[in-house]
Amino acid sequence: MKFDRYSLTMLTEYITSAREELGGRLVIPAHHYIAPDIVDIADFTGDSYKLAVDVSRTSAEFIVFCGVKFMADGAAVLAKEGQHVLMPEPRAGCPMADMITASEADAALKAINAVSPRETAPVVYMNSHADAKSFCGRNNGSVCTSSNAKKIVKHYLDAGMNVFFFPDYHLGSNVADELGVSPDMTARVYNDFTFETTGELSAVKVFLWNGFCPVHYDFDVEDVQRMRSHYPDGKVVIHPESKRAVADIADMSGSTQFIYDTISKSDPGSTWIVGTELTFVQRIARDFSDRVIEPLKPSPCPDMRKVTLKSTALAVSSVLDYVNGNGSLLNEVHVNQEHVEGAKIALERMIEIVEKG
Repeated sequence: MKFDRYSLTMLTEYITSAREELGGRLVIPAHHYIAPDIVDIADFTGDSYKLAVDVSRTSAEFIVFCGVKFMADGAAVLAKEGQHVLMPEPRAGCPMADMITASEADAALKAINAVSPRETAPVVYMNSHADAKSFCGRNNGSVCTSSNAKKIVKHYLDAGMNVFFFPDYHLGSNVADELGVSPDMTARVYNDFTFETTGELSAVKVFLWNGFCPVHYDFDVEDVQRMRSHYPDGKVVIHPESKRAVADIADMSGSTQFIYDTISKSDPGSTWIVGTELTFVQRIARDFSDRVIEPLKPSPCPDMRKVTLKSTALAVSSVLDYVNGNGSLLNEVHVNQEHVEGAKIALERMIEIVEKG
């Protein structure tokens, strides 16, 4: 089935009907940045941490994961025996995840160990490929998300260890600042494995890979100042992948889920300037139309926008065909087996650290 002449309403009706036919055998998770028409029919929605937990707990046989590749890979790593993860749009990637490989992470950790007297735990942001997650799992490290990065980093620092945080420099820098780690105890790690710090390398506690999210890197101090001049009573809330200078002058900073929850609990009539992905900001504005909600700057994620209601319907259609013996699953996600065990350890360690805290 191609769905070429289907309207959005028809696609929604098809997915709803197919899900009813499949019963509990199918779930559709969707990340907050995905288009609203997909979010509206998803079984569960959230940021990358919430989705990781929800997927790890579902018993559904088929998981049509509406997000970018690293998220679908993570779902496949956590999948139980007999579960199948499908990705509606396999071209939906993540530029930040592409900014470091597992071999580069390994070389960086070796360079850190050569200059530091303390053991270093690698902590990889969820926005990374399975080989990088596996590297962390095999080296006593963990995955983290923007909602729990502070807790994960603190866990290792409290144990007297350094942290090598990658690939997002800005999230790591903001977390270090929140934890009271002074700038001279942080160091930027470049892809030639050299370091930049204002202090002594031997005293550095948090090493930060020089990666970034193009969406959130786009926000500048001038954007905050401009929007404050237009909305003097507005609260500025930004995602912690933003630059430190932007985080310093925002009213608050937090994960995608934090932003959603904060605005949902705010008073009708309140004004919010939101520094994160545009599609998400537009959906919040739709969901809470009794509040004034404006983007700090229009900055969409082109990869998230590749996932459409049509591509989701095609994936669901392939599940129906498959269970009826009429075809194969469309865009099923397969993670290289050599990375699965280590990545699963790192993901489960993240959940364990967060849940026990």
